[in-house]
Order: sequence, then structure tokens, then C-alpha cells
Amino acid sequence: MESLDDVRRIFENSAFNKHLNIHTDIFEEGNVCCTLQVQNHHLNVNQAVHGGVLFSLLDSVMGATIRSVSGTPLVTVNMSIHYLAAVQAGENIIARAAIIHSGKSIVMAEGFLEDEDGALKAKTIGTFKLLRLS
Repeated sequence: MESLDDVRRIFENSAFNKHLNIHTDIFEEGNVCCTLQVQNHHLNVNQAVHGGVLFSLLDSVMGATIRSVSGTPLVTVNMSIHYLAAVQAGENIIARAAIIHSGKSIVMAEGFLEDEDGALKAKTIGTFKLLRLS
């Protein structure tokens, strides 16, 4: 089982998270909060943040939240998202997650994406499989 410090280091050193420029604000057991300062390379052809960026940010924060509790690697089994409002260049968006069910090998979590004023921009629900490595 990984320690909380190990999990944080793994999350913060992820090449993908670095590529997206995800910043970790809080990393506690069961409580992970990340921010993303939207830059031009996050934008789609309509000059709003590409949905895949938002999806990836929420997938990452949900996975980190679960791993901070389980101390084990995991994979996303299923995830759905509701895009509620566009996110524009220059915005600072905040991602959080909550575990809603935890079984022996399957964990479900919700993810929430808000702007700095607390307006909900997107919401996800995901199912994750814990990987029991020997």
C-alpha cells in the first residue's frame, strides 16, 4: 500500500497532469483539490475550453481522491460528464471529488468543476477498479 506522500508524488509527477498544467492545492486523505489556469492550448475551435480537458481534469482528481484513501493504483472503468457552462481562456477552474461508494475492488466517485466564484461548470460520476498488485 502506498503512503499519502507517495500518492501525491505520483500524481504531481504525472507527465499528463504536467502537460495539462494541473496544480494541486490540497492533497489529503479523501480530499484532493486541483486547479487549472486556462491557457490558449486548452481551447477548442469555439474559443472555449475543450471538453476533453475538463473530462481529463475531473478524471484525474477523482482518481487521486480514491488513491489517496486506498493507497493502491486504479483505472477508470466508466465515467460520464455533464457540461453545464463553458469555460473561457484566462479562467481559473477548481476540481474536487467525493467518494460515493467503496467496495472491495470497485469505487464510485463524483467530480465537480467550478469557477472561482463557485459556479458549477461540469459534474461527473465515475467507476474505478482498484488494482491489487502483488
